[in-house]
Order: sequence, then structure tokens, then C-alpha cells
Amino acid sequence: MPLVLVTGPSGAGKSTVGAELRRRGHPSYDTDLDGLSRWYLGDREVAPPGPAADDRWYAEHVLRLPLETVRRIAAAHSQELAFVCGTVGNEGEIWDLFDAVVSLSLDEATIRRRLATRAPGSFGSTPDDVRRVLGWAATIDEDNARYGALLVDASGPVEQVAELILGGLRARGLG
Repeated sequence: MPLVLVTGPSGAGKSTVGAELRRRGHPSYDTDLDGLSRWYLGDREVAPPGPAADDRWYAEHVLRLPLETVRRIAAAHSQELAFVCGTVGNEGEIWDLFDAVVSLSLDEATIRRRLATRAPGSFGSTPDDVRRVLGWAATIDEDNARYGALLVDASGPVEQVAELILGGLRARGLG
């Protein structure tokens, strides 16, 4: 059965959708909450960014999902539809390990509103973080669609977003 990457900008609801898919009986992993992703400077793993991380820090460091982690998850769930939810900087290296990629899509106002609810100190809670997220989000739909991702409007309730994901995957002959 397919392994699906659910990606999108911060605030799109990747973690929330992953929890909903899990509630519906699908194995679902979160790159952040499940500790799957790692920060790297070149080839060396480093500590996550602290509150003083600035644009330069983010330009020099990459959040990666190790290929072996994706392969391990795929092998463990070869008989069922499973999901990995999160955004990482090495998606170009790992996309081929997934049977499908779903990109959660949001408008700027919704991203701003959702990030405004983040706990102080968490990523997306500062004006600089919001600016970074909006910069990344500006081209994400176009970029992900170009590479064949299923674009899903993530502005509705999580149950609706999960239905759009599952329906879109069924339409592609997956799930």
C-alpha cells in the first residue's frame, strides 16, 4: 500500500491532519512530534535552532528527514496506507520514496491567523518566523504542483481536509 508525504507551510495543519488520519486508523508519523527530522549544517547533525536563530542561521542549516527513516516506515507499513506529515528541507531527495505527496494549501491570511495561536517560543510565534513562513509559502503550491503533488485546500475543518486527502488519493488509484 502507498506511503504518502503530507507537506505544506507552517500553520497548514500537517500535525492536526496526521492526528485525524491516525484517528481514522491509518499509521501516521509527524516529522517534528515523532522526532523523525534532524537539523544539519552541511553533513553534520546539529542542535535545533534556538530563539536567537536568524535568517542567516536558517540559510546555513537544513531540516532533513533521513532517507533510512522513510525506508524503515515504508517497510513497516507495506500492507497499509500510511502517512508521514511534515515539511523538511530535503524533500527533493525523499519524494521518490513516497507513492504520493499531498501539499496542504493555505492563503496568507489563514497562515497568519493560525501562526498567531502558536505558543510563545515555538516556531512561527515571532514576527520573524511569520515572515519566513510567508516567504516559503509564497511559491509552495506552484513548486509542489510542478512535481506532481496533490494540492489540498487546508482551510476547512480537519475532518474535511482528511476527506479531501483520502478522496484525492483514491482518485489517483491509491488507498
